[in-house]
Amino acid sequence: MINKNLRFLSAALSLMVLGATAIKAQDLNLNGISAADVKAMEADKGILDFIKPDKPEAPQARKEWTIMVFMNAKNNLSDSQLMGLVGKWAEKDIAEMKKVGTTSKVNVVVEHGAKGKGSRRLLIGKKGGFFSSGEKVYGEYPNADMGDYKRVVEFVQWSKKTFPARKYMLVLWNHGLGWIDPKMQKNSAGKGILFDDETGNYVRTRQMGEMMRQAGYVDVLMQNACLQQMAEVLYEMKDYAGLFVGSEETMLAQGFDYEKLLNFVNGNTAFTDGQLSDFLMNWLREFYAGGMNIGPISMPLDSIGATLSTVRPAALNELPAYLNAFTGAAMRNNETEAVKAAVAKAIRFTSLDPKDTKKTIAPYADLYDFAGILGRGAVSQETRQAAENLMGFIKNRLVLRSVGLNKDAVNGYNYGNVGGIAINATMKVKTVPPQLEAVFETKYGDLSLSKASQWDEFVAWTDGVWRK
Repeated sequence: MINKNLRFLSAALSLMVLGATAIKAQDLNLNGISAADVKAMEADKGILDFIKPDKPEAPQARKEWTIMVFMNAKNNLSDSQLMGLVGKWAEKDIAEMKKVGTTSKVNVVVEHGAKGKGSRRLLIGKKGGFFSSGEKVYGEYPNADMGDYKRVVEFVQWSKKTFPARKYMLVLWNHGLGWIDPKMQKNSAGKGILFDDETGNYVRTRQMGEMMRQAGYVDVLMQNACLQQMAEVLYEMKDYAGLFVGSEETMLAQGFDYEKLLNFVNGNTAFTDGQLSDFLMNWLREFYAGGMNIGPISMPLDSIGATLSTVRPAALNELPAYLNAFTGAAMRNNETEAVKAAVAKAIRFTSLDPKDTKKTIAPYADLYDFAGILGRGAVSQETRQAAENLMGFIKNRLVLRSVGLNKDAVNGYNYGNVGGIAINATMKVKTVPPQLEAVFETKYGDLSLSKASQWDEFVAWTDGVWRK
């Protein structure tokens, strides 16, 4: 534990309470080869020399797609609960992949980190029969730090070299906590993106851009993790992907349906961003409508808020100008009442404290909804127009597809009104807990979006308006 007073940082833990309405979440993280790995291999070689294929192989022929899944389950996502009916989420997702596996068109490569077992690098095949495991092991790393961004870099570079393709999809699989980088201690219980419980390491938001710069461009970047589809996170990586896929809210620990995803990719390897987006949005609707099976029990999901969206990375370059026009107008025209309405009523996502059902310390708000509420309540025509322009940009340029499901009855939120991208906003609490600032490792003003826009100054201004 970091501190007894900081237990609210467990918001993104995966929870499953049978008979209750809570089923929360999933997210991700990463790292490089350590000296201990070298010793374990009994050799003093480079990282690529540690890869141990069954036999030396010539470079693979180039296929249409290589799907790379960085799967960090060195945390509670390796646990089993309810007599094995739930849990072991990584193994469940790999089992889904093995129903399709690598084909003549698509490679499926996984770096699987498991609690107490280090990591294994796998080529996933189609499982068939008792003697077919459906996986080919290319490396075993007992001391792998899955929370080091350099490990993601090496995995992606190795995957591209070993299994070349015309296009690449990278999935980051683990816990997620949005832009907030908490100060962590080894073996603490907090969660960041790609969090490794055993090393206490995780990928910081400011490291994600460098991670993707070194890893190289990917056509699709999916975050199978909670709370990651937010402007601050995506802005760091905007130059290194063709499409972002993720959720503004927490994700169920089941994550994506990999069997259906692989069937979709194999069925039309020339799919467009719009076609992939439509497939994913429809999948989420169908999944929530069908409920979740836990052994013989089917649990309805109609009381759990869910979101999924796809975002165009290139359009993020235009976001600072729209934010500056909107925030500048609101501050110049002293739109205090409109700001108070937006802070109080905008759709919020999971609180930093799981017990905070009123979401008073939930800093992430839907940007489209926030702008709409402020704009409709604004006195100045300039502010109203700037809000409309921002909303139009989000709907028509930035977010390709978005779906929101169910409602938050406590707060009156209809997730069907989300715009597909979240942003940090003034929290509803009137007095911020003094211990909250102490847990932030990264300062909000140091993020790339804060440097490129005046949104951080606007949040400081709205803090003052709200708490006056």
